[in-house]
Amino acid sequence: MAMKATAEKIPHSWAVQDWPAHVYPHRESKGRYIVRAHKDELVAAGALTRIGRDLVVLGAGYSAWLAKQAHRVDGFAIAPNRSPSARPAA
Repeated sequence: MAMKATAEKIPHSWAVQDWPAHVYPHRESKGRYIVRAHKDELVAAGALTRIGRDLVVLGAGYSAWLAKQAHRVDGFAIAPNRSPSARPAA
């Protein structure tokens, strides 16, 4: 039995200033940050192009780039995951 996709499909492409609310990071301001902080990676992944003055995110490349970020989760420590002895005193 094949699994049915449950995630909403991302748009084919969008201008950074028109960041879709249903695509991570969900807001234009945060989308601009993602593009600024990861521009070289996004270009290499085929997720970013320039049309005239607009920076345009290509949905398929962006989706693939997001999926490749999964390796960064391993070893990511947040306060609730730390042992009580490793947490700072309140």
